[in-house]
Amino acid sequence: MKTPAGLAVIALALLVLPMSAGFAQSVPAGTAKNAVGVLVVVRTDGVETRLRGRGALRVFEGDTLRMDGGGKALIETAEGIQLAVNGDSVVQVLSRWEKEQGVTRVVRIQRGEVWARISDARRGLEVETPVGVLAARAAEVNVRLVSDNEAVATVVTGVGEFSTPFATCQLRAGTMSFGRRSQACTPPTATDVRTVIGWSRPLLP
Repeated sequence: MKTPAGLAVIALALLVLPMSAGFAQSVPAGTAKNAVGVLVVVRTDGVETRLRGRGALRVFEGDTLRMDGGGKALIETAEGIQLAVNGDSVVQVLSRWEKEQGVTRVVRIQRGEVWARISDARRGLEVETPVGVLAARAAEVNVRLVSDNEAVATVVTGVGEFSTPFATCQLRAGTMSFGRRSQACTPPTATDVRTVIGWSRPLLP
């Protein structure tokens, strides 16, 4: 038989849990500022909102972003990181907190291509793909998911680390590396970054 104190604890738990879930869904992650085409933002509860052209559409922790019918879009994260998605991209916006590093913004690519510029060396970014992760600070980077089995990471300015389960490749400005499932990342090679990031330029202010 439950005591009055026990019933009170259960009642309190039932009240607190839904509010905690709702609070988690409302943690700001950034703002979508420009879309060429239609950017669809899917909330964690399944609700969809859209942005076409210039505007200010809030993005929250855990939201999934996708381009409806292709196009490209620009988002500025809460940390001041510029982030763009291209083509038929589908990405999820997340974060991770560590005591020594603080908040690291995490962008998980399910499909497509992501460009990012991190101006503050104190702010970290990780771009996740099924085959590898590109981590950078104070850098401009581009990651394209070629298929579920292959991704290409490019560092435009600054430096970055492209890690697969089998190796970590240090990328300097103007270099790229391929990651393939069940293989190590390829040694960095020079590339013409203008052809890699040209799609992102019309989005910038």
